[in-house]
Amino acid sequence: MMTEITWKYVKPLLKASAVEDFEKEHNISFPPDLKECIKTNNGGRPSRNVFDTANSTDRVFKSLLSFNESDAESVYKFFSIIRSQSNDLTPFASDPFGNYLCLKGNKIVLFLHETGQSEYVSDTFSSLLAKLHD
Repeated sequence: MMTEITWKYVKPLLKASAVEDFEKEHNISFPPDLKECIKTNNGGRPSRNVFDTANSTDRVFKSLLSFNESDAESVYKFFSIIRSQSNDLTPFASDPFGNYLCLKGNKIVLFLHETGQSEYVSDTFSSLLAKLHD
């Protein structure tokens, strides 16, 4: 039986419109399922956190990036870093090793910081969540 994902270490958004403000500022749009998850679980860590990519197994979903600018692991800090290496990626979560789960169009990819390459993960954020396991 599939257990529900719970989120730990959630940081409440300091501004209710933080996600929409970020979208406007960067002329991007997050899929509704991801946007809802960020608003509810900003900066949080999922209870099930292991996933596979098209090229590798047992990758780890550490946490959602925070949409509070002052938080250490904020989307504001990593957006420009990722965009400087690949201008079609929008980071929204990190792994423990300096890699980032990103939107590429509407697909989910894992951006590998050491090589600058991306590995396909899933077609949607909801399907990524469905793939997470212990």
